[in-house]
Amino acid sequence: MKRILLFFGLLCWFFGFSQSKVTAIEGVVIEDKSDPKALEILKKVNQMFRENSPKTLDSYSYKSYEKISLDIDEDSISQYNKFFEETGMFREKRKKDSLNNISARKIFSKSKLFLWERAQEFLYSRQYGEKINILDNRISGLKQPIYEMIALQQSNRDKLPDQLKQENRGLYRFFLTDTLEMDGRKNFVIRFREVNFKNPDKKRKYNGAIYVDTETYGVKKIENFSKNKNDGIITSTWIFFHNRWFLAHETVKLKMSNMKLEEEDAQHSDEKPDRNKKQTFGTYAFLTSRYFDYQSPAENSPEDFKGYTFSVKNIRGNTLDRYRTDPLTEREKNTYKTIDSLGRRYNIDSKAQILSGLLNGQIRVGAVDFAVDEIVNYNLYEGFRVGLKAKLNENFSPYFSPDYTFAYGFKDDKWKYRIGLDMKTTLEKDSYFRVEYYDDVTASGEFSRRLWNFKMRMANYGNNLNNDRYYHYRGASVSYLNDVTNGLTLVFAARRNLEEALFD
Repeated sequence: MKRILLFFGLLCWFFGFSQSKVTAIEGVVIEDKSDPKALEILKKVNQMFRENSPKTLDSYSYKSYEKISLDIDEDSISQYNKFFEETGMFREKRKKDSLNNISARKIFSKSKLFLWERAQEFLYSRQYGEKINILDNRISGLKQPIYEMIALQQSNRDKLPDQLKQENRGLYRFFLTDTLEMDGRKNFVIRFREVNFKNPDKKRKYNGAIYVDTETYGVKKIENFSKNKNDGIITSTWIFFHNRWFLAHETVKLKMSNMKLEEEDAQHSDEKPDRNKKQTFGTYAFLTSRYFDYQSPAENSPEDFKGYTFSVKNIRGNTLDRYRTDPLTEREKNTYKTIDSLGRRYNIDSKAQILSGLLNGQIRVGAVDFAVDEIVNYNLYEGFRVGLKAKLNENFSPYFSPDYTFAYGFKDDKWKYRIGLDMKTTLEKDSYFRVEYYDDVTASGEFSRRLWNFKMRMANYGNNLNNDRYYHYRGASVSYLNDVTNGLTLVFAARRNLEEALFD
């Protein structure tokens, strides 16, 4: 009972309101409709969101440091290790265990199962737009980065949280319960719960809270608890800087699974296991993001905004010490040692690169990318068409990328081919000259697919299943492609083709 009271007192201190206020909140009668006062405040939040956004400033810059991990709950680590010691799961005879049979349970005793760090820089100029630089990045078990991962963004940066959007208003019930002071500013406290939120614990009437600045109607903090206790919590906190609200801190704790341990897990023990001696530990995904070094106005030059919105400055992880808001714990240091060793043993790096390539329709093998959508096709003229398209990637050369395509149609009994070379003019974006020679067939009425991505090609994968009207064409081309902006690509091309209709 003392532990429960102590824990409750800590919660009261953490959320910044007194015991008397909590008691008052407990006395609120929850109805199945939102408090009109709370809705009126949220309406003002929506109206003032644009004005409170940092992007109404002429310019700004700030940095962030993020850490994502998979681990057991911090409060359970000592109990977890004590269980292993009492059951003898780490006896001397198990020293012969190698990385080939190491288990997640053993990894959790000394380190996390996964750790990912990332440092970013955010630049904004009303004249030049936004620029996000990946300053450094490190993922346990991987040498090469997965660019689709390191470009992921947080949900509440520069956007209205989902709970506050007008279209989601019917999913929650909102109640104005209190006002309190945070960082010297007065805030409304609006508690909310999901419409279908039902919990047998009567003391927990809400599954979230929104803290709204009473002067500017900017969001100071938002907390969202999971429906089931201890399954997770998401918290976002903003800071008032230069009369605008900047995201300052985000934490996420989400339960992934339960891990049951019992003495019989010690497979190498000669003793009879005690089946009654077992415990359950929850495994969680953790995210911590901290934002710092705010500047406005920022001294940005046009050169800072060249290329795409996203730019990768470094991926080796050797400069992360500059941006860490807190040093790595011993457990986190062990994570890199342990998981990196596993990564080398199980060749996780190459498997991750293959998975990453498949998202873009490619299978990467060293310096060669093979196109997935060229392997097998079908149309009425060629019947089944099998092919192989290979392109040398940046592992071969950052500036030169030759490619070739060979294909064979079983119905027309003909070979087709294409040979090309891309010559990049810069590494900051797609800008390159291309020369190619080809001898192939194409369907009548076919659009040029020069700028199609993998998703577009797959969406039209079977568009020629009933088409037997094809042209044979042979020729050469010289072209120049340039990504002028994120959304505008220009291609200039000169072609010489010899075409022949293969139908009447």
